[in-house]
Amino acid sequence: MARLIFLALAVLGIAQKPWLVNDPLDRDGCERMQQYAEQLTEGMARLVQAVEETNQQQSWVALGALLFTALKQWQFWALVKLLVLVFGLCCWLRKRSREPGSSNSEHGSSTREEENNDDGDDTDEDGDSDDSWDLGRVWADSTQWPAPCMADKCQMVEELVEELLGACRRLSGNCLFNPRLQPAIGIGCLYEGWSAREDNVLYRLLVPMRPPPGHAFHPELGAEGETPARKPGLRVELECACVRECLVGDMLCFLHHSEDELRRRQEPSLLRTLCSGSYLDVEKTTCWFQALVKAAWERLPQSHHCHLTVLPSRRSCKIRLASTSKSTLSIEFTLGVQMDNSDSFLSLE
Repeated sequence: MARLIFLALAVLGIAQKPWLVNDPLDRDGCERMQQYAEQLTEGMARLVQAVEETNQQQSWVALGALLFTALKQWQFWALVKLLVLVFGLCCWLRKRSREPGSSNSEHGSSTREEENNDDGDDTDEDGDSDDSWDLGRVWADSTQWPAPCMADKCQMVEELVEELLGACRRLSGNCLFNPRLQPAIGIGCLYEGWSAREDNVLYRLLVPMRPPPGHAFHPELGAEGETPARKPGLRVELECACVRECLVGDMLCFLHHSEDELRRRQEPSLLRTLCSGSYLDVEKTTCWFQALVKAAWERLPQSHHCHLTVLPSRRSCKIRLASTSKSTLSIEFTLGVQMDNSDSFLSLE
């Protein structure tokens, strides 16, 4: 390529040099040399153009290779970012699923099925299983009640439950040493079954309990790392009631009277009725409350046109109300105790 360029330049230099002869033959030769020089000039131009095109093609190839390499790197980093995003999303979902109260109404069907299986398939694998307490805290200012889409129905349920619990208090007042039922607290609403109809809504409420006179409730959550591990429970303890005995005179102090005298003159304490040992028995207390609700409903005027059915459950009171117009209403009561005068409760389930 360098030789061709040198030859072309030499010919151009010779062609452009003036001739000092006047011979016609020399003039003809000069014209031929001039034509030959023009042809060489055109050939040189085409050659230069071909070289430029070759260099341009090579530059485009190099640029394409560079872009392809960058594209491969971009795809790699995009894949890395996508994997990091998926991993973070999985961690967030797992953390949220472990938080208390994370379940909502859209998971109602599976939740109810699991609870029904637990109610029907509980076994006595360990002797203290009936005395265990659910450690989940239920806040009094729960945002799940009333449900935004059924506020009117929730208000109607609250009024009906308050009337029913009032009848329960009057009945349980016949025995001085039964747990004292407090106003119910709405927990939430769940859909039972596969359809989201109004008749399939389960209204869940917490019924706090206070100890009867001469008794005290002491929730025990169990200590971590304790050997052997102690299960949580509600310990019931007798307290001195001598002041009440003197001022009111409706009871004898359990601590300062003999057992024979207490047996003859007073009803048995809560430790002898609804407890197993020193702890409140979950199943005994639930059975007592179910019978109380059933008896109290018969005293309400609504019982004339609405039938109440207590559904089988060992750790909560589930009732279903069916009216003469075939409409139904399902309510679940969960018993609980207040934690140290705070807004949180331990639910008995």
